[in-house]
Amino acid sequence: MVKAKEQSSELFFVQVKKPAEVRKDILETLREVVETLHRFEKFKQMRHKKLEKIHHLGVLIKQANKILGNLKLKLPQTNLRATAARASPQSKAHRKKKKKMEASEEKQQKEPKKELTEVDRLENELSAIESKLKSLT
Repeated sequence: MVKAKEQSSELFFVQVKKPAEVRKDILETLREVVETLHRFEKFKQMRHKKLEKIHHLGVLIKQANKILGNLKLKLPQTNLRATAARASPQSKAHRKKKKKMEASEEKQQKEPKKELTEVDRLENELSAIESKLKSLT
């Protein structure tokens, strides 16, 4: 009975102005907290999946290296790299010409294609054939 009197003397009340707005603000804040927790859980799951994929990738790389090592052991020894390193200057020039031709073809492809007339199409084919002939001679 003494405790009840002490508790009642400790209780006090505060008047809250606009209690509906305060309740609304508290609920909105709680909703934001729940949304933040939900996003954090998604983040944790994504991080866990990322770590699993990284581990799986490491395992795959180890397997690939092991298989590659076995392959190197089973293949015969050759001096293929030595011959590839000594490329002739003619082949380098030929490669440069090819790159230039490919670049010009890409430019032509990138340009908006208009409906070509039969004459235009034939002229394009003729110029392509002439450029191939020049590269052969």
